[in-house]
Amino acid sequence: MEYNYKLLKANVEDICNNLIIDARLDDGQKVTAFCGAPNIAEQCRQGTTIWLKRTSNPTRLVKYNVAFIEVDGILIFANPKYDKQLFLEAFENDILDEFDKYDECTSLENEEDACGIDFVLSNSKGEKCFVYATSIYSKRGSYAVFPHTINFFEMKVFEEMMKRKKQGAEVCVFLISPRDDCLDAKFVWDISTLASGAVYNAAQNGVNFICYSCNVDKNCIEIDHKLDILY
Repeated sequence: MEYNYKLLKANVEDICNNLIIDARLDDGQKVTAFCGAPNIAEQCRQGTTIWLKRTSNPTRLVKYNVAFIEVDGILIFANPKYDKQLFLEAFENDILDEFDKYDECTSLENEEDACGIDFVLSNSKGEKCFVYATSIYSKRGSYAVFPHTINFFEMKVFEEMMKRKKQGAEVCVFLISPRDDCLDAKFVWDISTLASGAVYNAAQNGVNFICYSCNVDKNCIEIDHKLDILY
């Protein structure tokens, strides 16, 4: 996925909450930036280098979005609104071996009864797989770890996926680790027991969890290779 936007280098000055940080641009200007997911700000500390994209929306009060975070020389892509595009490009480029038997991918974005599920994969045999794509940002040691949090929207997605599993379809939560420094992914209980319980229940009821990491630079992000998930 090409990402050809003008980016501004900055350093974190203050983490206001899990969605808002204050940063200092290279020209000395202090700005406020929005993080697209609750645990993106947790990757930052005072002095962390980040890359900001200025919004084109004139009515937005917070004029900057965090596009990338740089931690120990590693770039982390920090814009979850591209999760669906990353999955779709990987599917169309035949990177995802788990879905080899499917030859068509249809977006469910405008389907009211999709309940948050992003895609349905299908083939000529009538087989279907429903997919929800989402990024995970947390890392411990060499592991990308999840879940971090869960909201009512994702609980509804899991419930809908379990229902469709009972109807005979495959269902998959596709986890994207938007960085290239993780060897495996790991399910953990100690970040949020509520989120972990929801994931555990979904897995016990047939929801398949798959995780892939990404190659990341400031002009291109692409899903690269599968991470084993350790439970």
